[in-house]
Amino acid sequence: MYRTLRKLILFSLLLVTLFALFIYQSTVIPLQDTLLSSDTDGADVIQCVTYSSTVPLDRHGNLDIAIWNIYKQQNDGWQNVLKQLADRTDLLLLQEATLSDDLKSSVLELNEDWVLARAFIFAGEAVGVMNLSKGYPLSTCAFRYAEPLIYYPKSLLVSYYKLSDSSQLLVVNIHSINFTLGLQDYQAQLNVVAAAMMEHHGPIIFAGDLNTWSDERAEYVVTMVQKAGLIEAVPRDDYRTTVFSQSLDHIFYRGLELVNTESIVTDSSDHNPLKAYFRLLKKIP
Repeated sequence: MYRTLRKLILFSLLLVTLFALFIYQSTVIPLQDTLLSSDTDGADVIQCVTYSSTVPLDRHGNLDIAIWNIYKQQNDGWQNVLKQLADRTDLLLLQEATLSDDLKSSVLELNEDWVLARAFIFAGEAVGVMNLSKGYPLSTCAFRYAEPLIYYPKSLLVSYYKLSDSSQLLVVNIHSINFTLGLQDYQAQLNVVAAAMMEHHGPIIFAGDLNTWSDERAEYVVTMVQKAGLIEAVPRDDYRTTVFSQSLDHIFYRGLELVNTESIVTDSSDHNPLKAYFRLLKKIP
């Protein structure tokens, strides 16, 4: 019995080691923060891009925004959920998006433009946060911060979108680092976000998978957004994914009127999508 158990343990350790080796050998961590988009698709290594002509993000003052950690498209049915979200949303913010041929094909069918902040490359495909909309932002930049323990980066996008009331909407799509013991590295990644929000004088959306699985992380995020004048859009029936009873996914906003918020239940990812419906505050010309 003891020998059998020892063999099982050794076999399990061997499998874990081989899997870790496969992950390591299949992953490339580029040296530069890189932005990919549907009009370049990695033709040039750039961190920021500006578009000279864009359409307003909102629909005559109505602005619907959804976020979803798509779990690298590992679960069945993600295409249907993606289509449902994109069809009814002006801006869809994805985390853990893997730029596979299937994802690019799905987005092309939806007639959506996309920008992606590449975190790393796995099995030849870029992984990161992605913005989907009917038109490009006025400008957007990609940033990364490496996980201190495993060194795999997490990425974020800082983007500015044209609105129909002539203002600019700052949108931050983030996948926060996860494997840290203290707050120092977590705060360091959010410094880019805090600086962008404090410098912007118009409306703001700050959203994504913030990995707020501890009281300390959640309290820090609340303090940061309150300094910038943001409040959270919380669904009445809250089905957001939780760890240690803490919600991981958030939408914070400023300078917009919140109409409704909903969380959507799905088994096509380990995260449930979150959606918020807004109206512009300014009178549309």
